[in-house]
Amino acid sequence: MTTSKVKALPFKEACKNIKMLLFDCDGVLTDGRIVLGSSGSEMKFFYTCDGLGLKIWRDCGFTSGCITGRSSEPLEKRAYELKFDELHMDIQNKAAVMTEIAKRRGLELSEIAFIGDDLNDLAAGSIAGLFFLPANANRRMVPYADYVLKERGGHGAVREAIDLILEHKGLWNEIELKYLNNR
Repeated sequence: MTTSKVKALPFKEACKNIKMLLFDCDGVLTDGRIVLGSSGSEMKFFYTCDGLGLKIWRDCGFTSGCITGRSSEPLEKRAYELKFDELHMDIQNKAAVMTEIAKRRGLELSEIAFIGDDLNDLAAGSIAGLFFLPANANRRMVPYADYVLKERGGHGAVREAIDLILEHKGLWNEIELKYLNNR
């Protein structure tokens, strides 16, 4: 099976160009499970390492956001806590939203990385500069991805993508020193 995407740059070079990280919620930022209470309340599980990774990303001067097909109060709260630059819920055409975000922020699509896990993420992933999949993504997505992460959604996939990008940008040693000297 061939991919629908022509790789303009090798992976390491593409990482160096990334300025924004966008991702799906269910199956990427969470493990994909949704707990519904009898009163209609919804609960999702977010991984703290992903949260710290997003803080590190923001502290490096980069932007982030979520484009998801569902509305969710827990996601709204988490997005506020982590200071997402963009939050788009109930979205059917994620590629159109990504294109609008890029245009509004003066970014090229090649400067955006996207993490998705299923068919509804395929169009957005195919136009992004880098398309990451968590380890638990739908296997039919693998031929379209630039990189399949070792970590599962909701268990460090977002953090792994951030670490990879920052490492290839040559920023990781500086980040480690900052945290090492934060005594």
